[in-house]
Amino acid sequence: MKTIVCVDNRMGICFNGRRVSRDRMVSEDILEMTRGNVLWMAPEADKLFKEVFKAKEEVCRETGTGKKIQDAGHLEDEKMWKVDRNFLEKAEEEDFCFVEGENLAGYEGKITEIVLYKWNRDYPADVFFEVDLSKWRLEERKDFSGYSHEKITKEIYNRQGLL
Repeated sequence: MKTIVCVDNRMGICFNGRRVSRDRMVSEDILEMTRGNVLWMAPEADKLFKEVFKAKEEVCRETGTGKKIQDAGHLEDEKMWKVDRNFLEKAEEEDFCFVEGENLAGYEGKITEIVLYKWNRDYPADVFFEVDLSKWRLEERKDFSGYSHEKITKEIYNRQGLL
């Protein structure tokens, strides 16, 4: 499976049971990256992607081009995401998993790719991303502007020795 995790400068993910931050540009990038694939998440994350999906439907309606119904239908037909409390157990090899506070211990052998979105800020955190990235190869890094973050860094790691 391919995991997607958002972290702060200290690899913090959550504080007091809540995500440390969010940015709709990250949610849009995740939906674009996973288009045509299965994206798993916990029920708490569902709202992030529903908001982006709804915004995309609104843009389709506002264009006035007559494409809105086709475009909105295309979005609805996509296998966008699945929500389940036990998504890490249910995810298959090529599936993506949006991880916000779930413990990845016990699943590391199942993970083939890690996508990190770095907020490039310090937030209070009590849950941290604890996968040892020294066993992974950085394949791609790009910076982009977020909606509420000046700079977000996206890094994609593959397990060393897999390729």
